[in-house]
Amino acid sequence: MKKLALVATGFVCAGLLGACSSQGMATSNKGMSQQTAKAGARQPSDKKVKDFSLQGVDSKTYRLSDYKGKKVYLKFWASWCSICLSTLEDTNELAKEEEGKDYVVLSVVAPTFNGEKSAADFKNWYQSLDYKDFPVLLDSKGELLKEYGIRSYPSALFINSDGTLAKSQIGYMNKEDILKTLENMQ
Repeated sequence: MKKLALVATGFVCAGLLGACSSQGMATSNKGMSQQTAKAGARQPSDKKVKDFSLQGVDSKTYRLSDYKGKKVYLKFWASWCSICLSTLEDTNELAKEEEGKDYVVLSVVAPTFNGEKSAADFKNWYQSLDYKDFPVLLDSKGELLKEYGIRSYPSALFINSDGTLAKSQIGYMNKEDILKTLENMQ
């Protein structure tokens, strides 16, 4: 009986870990080795991160270049991802704390890509939530997903103040580790 319970628990845990992985996303990422992919993070590449211009759910336009001189925590997430939703409060708190700091918090969703709602449905759904301290940018064409090799949610990029990639993270990361990463960046 105990063995059966252990096996069942193992299956449930495996299912939860894969809950936010999108089967429709590309299965390869040229910049990642197998070893690094398992660890959930890529090493810094000193490569400039390509600038973008995206509209937020607040109808404002956001450009990465607007934050030159600041460190950027760029979080990719989806409305159907339970891990993503459980970390929105931490993301909101980080954004509240950014005033006077040397970093900025941005988040990106990709309407109609990888099972996400349409842009209009997402905006309506998101308006009902109480997370008003960080911008949610709409990657309506999925260009950032492709450019940055985002294959699962949540994922994040940490961008140095000079616009180079400091770190990319696949999967869950707690608020303390995000802050430590930001502190150790240039």
